Amino acid sequence: MFLVELVLQGIRGFQQLARVRFQGGFNFVAAGNEAGKTTAVDTIIRLLNPVNQPGKMESLVSNVTPDASRGALVVFTDDSSYYRVIQDFSKRAVNLSKYNPGTKEFTLMHKDWDTTAQFMAGLLPGVSEDDYARLFVFRRESCSGQPSQGMPGSPSAAVPQAKARSSAAAGRSSSHEARLAELRETMRKAEEAADAEYKLEAAKIRMGELAKKLERMTDARQHLERLEAEIEKLKVCEMLPENLPDLISDHEREQGDKMVKTDELAQDIESLTIQRDTIPTANLVTDKLFIAGAAVLGLALLSGLFPLEGSEIYFPLGILAALLLITAGWYNSSRKNAQRTAIQKEIDELVTERAEIEKKFQDSGATIMKFMKATDSNSAAELKEKADNYRHFLAAYHDLKEQQQLMTSGVNVADLQAEQAKQQEEIAALDKAAKALAHNAVDIYSVRQEIERLEAEQAAASPDLGFPGMGLDAGFASPPPAGGGLNVLAEIAVASRVSGVEMETLVPAVESAAQRNLLTVSVGKYVKIEVGPDGLPIVHDKHGAKIAYGALSHGTRKMVCFCLRAGLVEAIAGKRRIPFVLDDPFTGLDPARQQAACQLLRVLGTKTQVILFTSNPALKTANDV
Repeated sequence: MFLVELVLQGIRGFQQLARVRFQGGFNFVAAGNEAGKTTAVDTIIRLLNPVNQPGKMESLVSNVTPDASRGALVVFTDDSSYYRVIQDFSKRAVNLSKYNPGTKEFTLMHKDWDTTAQFMAGLLPGVSEDDYARLFVFRRESCSGQPSQGMPGSPSAAVPQAKARSSAAAGRSSSHEARLAELRETMRKAEEAADAEYKLEAAKIRMGELAKKLERMTDARQHLERLEAEIEKLKVCEMLPENLPDLISDHEREQGDKMVKTDELAQDIESLTIQRDTIPTANLVTDKLFIAGAAVLGLALLSGLFPLEGSEIYFPLGILAALLLITAGWYNSSRKNAQRTAIQKEIDELVTERAEIEKKFQDSGATIMKFMKATDSNSAAELKEKADNYRHFLAAYHDLKEQQQLMTSGVNVADLQAEQAKQQEEIAALDKAAKALAHNAVDIYSVRQEIERLEAEQAAASPDLGFPGMGLDAGFASPPPAGGGLNVLAEIAVASRVSGVEMETLVPAVESAAQRNLLTVSVGKYVKIEVGPDGLPIVHDKHGAKIAYGALSHGTRKMVCFCLRAGLVEAIAGKRRIPFVLDDPFTGLDPARQQAACQLLRVLGTKTQVILFTSNPALKTANDV
């Protein structure tokens, strides 16, 4: 399992929404002092271990927004699923969701404490909240207990030691105190110089933000002017109805139907015209039957006027034949003319129908034609394009106007320019102050380490005899153990239970990994580390000398403790890949050791997820996420 995303809103130190994304390996999160690193670590622990106990939530509730303190954590589990747990620390509410790749949304699974707590516990089986905080969270104050010089077991041993400490305290030199005061003054001046540099950088960042805001406002204003020009060009489209696309669609559909029908009518008219033209116009005088009948009639009349012997019968027969031929000729010509007339009538009807269709289309498209004429459009498609462009420009104009109002929050350009000028003056003043204090800049880490060393020596040399007024008999009280609460064997025992690895196997594995880590971080000064029977580590320097944990300086104890914890996480990473979270653990180490320790965590990130919260951004490399 590894963490994917942490979201904080209204939580202690986070009034605004803050989102931190992680990857499966090494993660570098740099933030200044009081920037919320510890809050982020506390929130991770709380979200991984949801429990409905007010005492465990109150510390995360912000005093500024006590009614809206929420946190969310997205985790990627071993079954390749994403889960998100959200806790409202103000209202003591919780819900658990699972990511659905199909809908690309989180689907609610549970919203009660018991079920959610059981599910989250199933993601880290066998690891309680205390186990996780003890093994997989490393804070700057981890292993910070002061060493002691012994564990007196009887009053006879305690009294001489108390006397010795009193003698050492009485013999403390004034130069030691002066050196400590000098270092503290150097630290104060260095912090003043660093604070001046920080204020200068903050002012420059603010100046850059103002410049970007002014640039965005200028770009937005220019874009608005371009949109206004486009809208003015299409101003006539303001009178177009909202349902214009429907009207145009109906018009185009009717136009298509009209074209189909008129094409069909044109084809029918053309076909009938050809058929009509194949039938010639019939003339009775030129009809062959009529001419034959006229000839027979003429012959019959001649036979009647000049009768011959025995030909009297031809006259009535000729008249009858002539009448029959003339009648046949008249019928033939009349029939042909009737066919042409019928075809012509059909043609006239089709022409009339086509004209009616054209007129009906013109009447129904009069509205569209009016809009086309008003917008100087040559087609319905051009009209639609102009209307769409007008609405697009108008919507973009209003959206940009709204964005501009949100972006400026009611502040105009003149006010921003005035603020920019004021900021320039402030930068000049801060730059002058920073240059005046630049000579006080020193290696803060080295000075702090030296102060801690002297303070540790002072604490070790000062008498610790109990309450004021008590005599030497108070020496019966035992001082704290040399490890300041550190017990490596106890931690390894917890790790053994969590990982299922036997102690006989895990102890040498932790010692080996810690030894490799210590050799790297100490740059070869210490070459071996082993766990003593009392649970405290024993360190071997490069000369072969054994040094008890209590005899080490404060900074070296922190370094040894870090190497042991990193070695323990590495030793069980093959069995349990559990996120290892560190809260500014390198405070007090010199820059070289910080770089070495950070590189050690990068290597550990290849085996399990490591999330480093630090106040030293200089540790970041180009490949860090």
